[in-house]
Amino acid sequence: MPAPSLFPKRLFFTIDCDWVPGSQKGLEALLDCCERYRMTGTVFFTGRFAETYPDLVRTCYERGHQLGTHGWAHGGLEQDEDFRAADYEQQRDWIRRATTAVEKAAGVRPVIFRAPNLWISETTLRVLEEEGYLYDSSVPARRFDLGFGRVHYLKYFWAPTEPYRPCGTDLSRPGDSVITEVPPSAFMLPINLATLRVLGLSVLGKMIDWISRTSRQVVFYCHPSEFVHAKDQQFPRTMSKWNRMGMRPGNLALVEDLIDHLFERHFVAAPMIDASSSELDLTEPLVLRAEGFTEFVFPSRRSS
Repeated sequence: MPAPSLFPKRLFFTIDCDWVPGSQKGLEALLDCCERYRMTGTVFFTGRFAETYPDLVRTCYERGHQLGTHGWAHGGLEQDEDFRAADYEQQRDWIRRATTAVEKAAGVRPVIFRAPNLWISETTLRVLEEEGYLYDSSVPARRFDLGFGRVHYLKYFWAPTEPYRPCGTDLSRPGDSVITEVPPSAFMLPINLATLRVLGLSVLGKMIDWISRTSRQVVFYCHPSEFVHAKDQQFPRTMSKWNRMGMRPGNLALVEDLIDHLFERHFVAAPMIDASSSELDLTEPLVLRAEGFTEFVFPSRRSS
């Protein structure tokens, strides 16, 4: 096995907590998984989830995870939130309500955002800047779901894949925003649990290898609802039967296999707040920061 690089590849392990009653059990399982691997992640909460399960939000923070927001009620029975089309006032309302809910639950103000369905616009960037956010992870660079998923537009396909500061008039171009954009990883299809479940680790690993040719980091995401049987959760009528069929606690083993695969290839898990924009003049090494010390960490395989 080759020696670890001085500047290791990083895994941004992210969790999108949609407003799905019953999915909280899936978040608990994911937090336990992170603890077994001594892995710090980034958890994006819808406001309704944070408002309903404040103890879980606080637990995430106490375990060292970075907190973000994910809209107000995305995933629930209400009409879904479209940050591509909604006007400034509506987007500000969604983001403010979600921000308040997370801050009230954890006692810390979130500064990271991910748009529901990765439906984002230049208006969203303006709102995030004005509300004091510093990071976003919504621009679907190199992603097009070919009609199977939720990303079916090419507006931001050629955006940078490395962290960058976007332009206020075109999110696909670098600019001078105070926001650091960290695009979710994709090779046409996203690097997420759904792709892992359908295509398997062998194919997803090859996708990650391709991404790693031009990027130092991989952004993986999953949803707590994917780790709980569908019959134990509440979904909107628009939720496809295909997605419900794939929901089960056993999916956690797929995630653990992926983490093993990445750690064996010297990826280092880090919270998204450690992402640095390629547009900045940074000279310090990229390392995994943990509470009270700084070091490179290459965890061993999970405990039995």
